[in-house]
Amino acid sequence: MTVGKACVRGLSRALRVSMLVGLGAVLSACGGGDRVSNFSPQRLIVFGDSSSVVAGGNLTDVNGGTVTAAAGAKFSVNAQAVDSTGAATGALDCNSYPIWVQALGFHYGIGFAECNTFTETTPRGKIYAQVGAAVADLSAQVALARADAGGFRSTDLATVMIGQQDILDAYAQYPTKTGAEVIALAEAAGETLGRNINALAQEGARVLVTTLPFQGSTPFGVAQDLISGERSTLLTDMTKRFNAGMRATLLNDGRLIGLVQADAQINLLVNNPSNYGYVSVSAAACSTPTAISCTAPTAGTTTVPSVPGTLVTGATVSNYLWADDRHLGANGQSIIGSLAIDRAVNNPF
Repeated sequence: MTVGKACVRGLSRALRVSMLVGLGAVLSACGGGDRVSNFSPQRLIVFGDSSSVVAGGNLTDVNGGTVTAAAGAKFSVNAQAVDSTGAATGALDCNSYPIWVQALGFHYGIGFAECNTFTETTPRGKIYAQVGAAVADLSAQVALARADAGGFRSTDLATVMIGQQDILDAYAQYPTKTGAEVIALAEAAGETLGRNINALAQEGARVLVTTLPFQGSTPFGVAQDLISGERSTLLTDMTKRFNAGMRATLLNDGRLIGLVQADAQINLLVNNPSNYGYVSVSAAACSTPTAISCTAPTAGTTTVPSVPGTLVTGATVSNYLWADDRHLGANGQSIIGSLAIDRAVNNPF
């Protein structure tokens, strides 16, 4: 399979949608202004949590414990690798159903050691994102990247998607703490993230940071309403204040930081699922406990049988928004990747 085909395998509709719905938001996003030259990053440095992880094998959760993972696995729907006859090999095809940072890397011809798309001797992409990471863990990720590379340069593009753990940790304190108190905790975490992004950008790297999709819209958030009806709304309000706190704190000179408005785009799909071909925007597509071990079926041929994946009955790669109870599926990841590419291309880095 060529890289071009791998990038769009099963995602063509999502990419069309994301380009259409994302353009307006991208043009109005943090940064603005005219591009003075084409930005061509020499390195892609990935910070964040499990939404930006590609496994090279088993993973370590920053909060303790080991996450069993196959090489090339992502917290999304994973593609099974097939040979030239269409028979499943038992491995994963890490190039298919790319997560958002892979899509960004495809655009610039940059791969990662965990999925060396361009067979670079030394891949120019480096993933420091960690399972379970919260905003407080970002400084350690940045310090490790700084030490590995001997500092940051203006030709480095860093990506950051983090904060879900902070929101969930704050939410876990409800109702011992009031709704207003946990919302304030989320907003404070967003403000801290904004300051950390500013510091990273001032060290020299160009930074793309994404807002978080509303956590009340995740299958986890929706299920919380079985406890009491206002809980998904609370999680969404917490996410909004986290995003607002981060945005209010970011430097807005347009040259160092680009904002990817994932919250608005995912919310558009949640509110209009049938317009974009979704059967479900509130349930998990994967039958596995987490998406890291979730696979789509192989297609099969007239001579090679298809191999079942681990999706629930009726789910496909493209018709469910969420992979597990808190991670986006392949289409959702594709949408954020498309927005990130547009932001990187149009931001006056």
